[in-house]
Amino acid sequence: MKPTVLLAESIAPCGVDLLERECKCLVPAAGKDVAALLSRADAVVVRLLEVRDEDMESAPRLKVIAKHGVGVDNVDVEAATRRGIAVTITGSANSNAVAEHTLALMLALIRQTEAACQAVREGRFHERDRYSGVELAGKTLGIVGLGRIGSRVARKAALGLEMKVCAYDPLLDHGQYDGPAELVPSLEDVLRRCDVLSLHVPLTRDTHEMINASTLALLKPHCRIINTSRGAVIDEAALARALHDGAVAGAALDVFAEEPPSPDHPLCHTPGTLLSPHLAGATPEARDRMSKTVAENVLAVLRGERAPDALNPEIYDGSEAPRG
Repeated sequence: MKPTVLLAESIAPCGVDLLERECKCLVPAAGKDVAALLSRADAVVVRLLEVRDEDMESAPRLKVIAKHGVGVDNVDVEAATRRGIAVTITGSANSNAVAEHTLALMLALIRQTEAACQAVREGRFHERDRYSGVELAGKTLGIVGLGRIGSRVARKAALGLEMKVCAYDPLLDHGQYDGPAELVPSLEDVLRRCDVLSLHVPLTRDTHEMINASTLALLKPHCRIINTSRGAVIDEAALARALHDGAVAGAALDVFAEEPPSPDHPLCHTPGTLLSPHLAGATPEARDRMSKTVAENVLAVLRGERAPDALNPEIYDGSEAPRG
């Protein structure tokens, strides 16, 4: 009998095709109870769906939770590891797409592209001097998190935009880094130096609201903030206050603490903001790469092989018995 894979949310057809060669794929109908389907699954592919300990308890056949992306704040990895369930990600599949969107947001924000476009549409062409913006060449880009995406942003900004780049990443082996960024010893060092701040960290207890009233106070008043990582790494209320008070010059955000944000979310009505609906990694090219990778991860686990992108490889070392 073929194993059953629950596709909790849609993925590109190339990944579905791979899975259907060896598996039965369950696709929830609109309004269908996904939890009920999970109880029948040997594997589940998730994007935003939360999979908690109690969900795994009711899914005795589950062997792998495959994330279509890299952020796993919606998956209880500790519980999965305890139960011998592999948790996989799609690694660098969308890294270039997110890096390019980061630069697009940065350029559009600093050159006030959205406001200038609206001025033309409304017949205010004569106000063009209000929207001239500034140049990025020679400015300092501060990066927090120099992983797959942050390192790409650093290279593109330094080599393509002629920016100075400084970066902080406590998990990086400084001796192994050979990129263009100057590595600094603390978050505070980055914040004090940068003209543009770009965030590329996972959401953890340590990074939750790492940008808050205290850290925002360290930024230069002309600094702009770009966030394409996770919304909750920023205290959004504190950022809204800082923008209203002129303590920072602008913010471009692709992610929010709660998605979708409510229409009365303070950052939806704050001057100096540029917002996009969590689409940084959503290019067709990246979707195909992620779909193919997530399918390959699922198939590896279901074949009894080591998952190539497992976040919890300790389930293979004997300390946790993987489900089989």
